[in-house]
Amino acid sequence: MPLAVRDLEVSFRTYGGSVSAVRGVNLDVSEGECLAIVGESGCGKSVTAQTVMRLIPSPPAEIRGSVTMDGVELLALPEKRMKEIRGAKIGMIFQDPMTSLDPTMQIGKQIMEALTVHDRGLKPLAAADRVIEVLGMVGIPNPEKQFRRYAYEFSGGMRQRVVIAMAVICSPRLLIADEPTTALDVTTQAQILDLIRDLKTKLRTSVVIITHDMGVVANMADRIAVFYAGQVVEEGRSEDVFLNPSHPYTAALLMSRPSLDWDRGQKLASVPGTPPDLFAPPAGCGFFDRCAAAMEVCREALPEFFETENHEGVSHRSLCWLHHPSGKTELARWLSGGRGLKGEDSQC
Repeated sequence: MPLAVRDLEVSFRTYGGSVSAVRGVNLDVSEGECLAIVGESGCGKSVTAQTVMRLIPSPPAEIRGSVTMDGVELLALPEKRMKEIRGAKIGMIFQDPMTSLDPTMQIGKQIMEALTVHDRGLKPLAAADRVIEVLGMVGIPNPEKQFRRYAYEFSGGMRQRVVIAMAVICSPRLLIADEPTTALDVTTQAQILDLIRDLKTKLRTSVVIITHDMGVVANMADRIAVFYAGQVVEEGRSEDVFLNPSHPYTAALLMSRPSLDWDRGQKLASVPGTPPDLFAPPAGCGFFDRCAAAMEVCREALPEFFETENHEGVSHRSLCWLHHPSGKTELARWLSGGRGLKGEDSQC
């Protein structure tokens, strides 16, 4: 298994206190698999990815848990050893390509740096040929000429392709794409996603794609992990999560997506309220205050993961008391001393 994350917790010490950005995350990425991490801004998606890459300085971050790749504990490695893994075994596509590129360097030389750092044994001419080959692979026309150009000479979509070329130049076993389609038009988004899918097949690499848009990963991800308030609240096969969402937050995300047959007079659905304050994380479910199906037990205790489906050995599980075997209303009475639901209008 290329990557296994266990009980990962990341908090940041600030002048106002400690912020719990990631709270007990568990993830697995199998060989050749595409895992999508989905959730709203501030839910811990990017922090999780940057922690896997060991890009978050500690302090101010406090990191606990385990991140292993092929049985090697990444969080315990010395920085020198970790530098050998970044780029070579794990590649990363960052959100904003312009901040990932040096405006004073030709893009070909920037991409070639990865080959130099990881000592692929290529002479300068052979390294340049490899860069040109990868530029062509990511869909940049006339790569021999583009090799000598600078980042400002490219469009947003072409800059993103350059960043992808930097991430895959050493053929990593795992590729992390952090919001790879941010600020791109819809047509270019589709092209970039198709490119990542093709590279996954050609290079036989595993992919973790991070996004806030469920539609982005609909036809790409094998499995989806939904994040909320620093936790994984639902995880399962892509088709199971889309067709049968088992956590109220996932259902709310899907309902808030407009469709082509939407009635012009109908109001768009939205998720009411705001996320919890992670300076003081709730004892129970983080979605409690925004959930129409919430019970008193949701406020007081964090549920375990309940399996709702299992297809071909792939579990569909949800961090929600609604799936407790004792049942919905009975569970509320049993665990909250007869106090019942959160309010008279609450429904399970």
